[in-house]
Amino acid sequence: MIVRRAFPEELAICAEIDASTETDHVWQMDERSAGSELVIAFRQARLPRAMRVPYPRPLTRLEDDWERDECFLVAAQGVQVLGFVDVRVQPWDGVGWVHHLVVARRYRRRGIGSRLLQTASEWARRGGMRQLVLESSTKNYPALCFCQRLGCTFCGFNDQLYSSQDIAVFFAYPLGN
Repeated sequence: MIVRRAFPEELAICAEIDASTETDHVWQMDERSAGSELVIAFRQARLPRAMRVPYPRPLTRLEDDWERDECFLVAAQGVQVLGFVDVRVQPWDGVGWVHHLVVARRYRRRGIGSRLLQTASEWARRGGMRQLVLESSTKNYPALCFCQRLGCTFCGFNDQLYSSQDIAVFFAYPLGN
């Protein structure tokens, strides 16, 4: 397997990858306000049965992301695309936002996502960025575990980001410049 810049003809293949996941756990958000203190807590909750979690963003506009000429990489084995990562740059604060990190369902749990992120982080480091930010829905427990396993640090949430009304949580992946 190699990780390299995507070719334009591979974007349609990337858009067809099943980016959904299945889980039997989620993160639930608890919010409490007491006087001048606001406490937000996320806790792991087991679901009564496994559920399928759709990918929170459409993959129909990947050409626009690729044309930005920032960081759009694929993991490929021969002509087979196994996954991709799309990083959007915010140069004013030295941050790269991982807009998409998708691995085809049948190739998951083989280190491909880690390899995509590692290659993207090398690209970001060379570009002078100080961190990457990954996001996930609180319903995508496998992605939350992935971020934690990589040593990412929780750095915020947005309960209005996704049209599905799912809560997005953000993780910082330091680049160690």
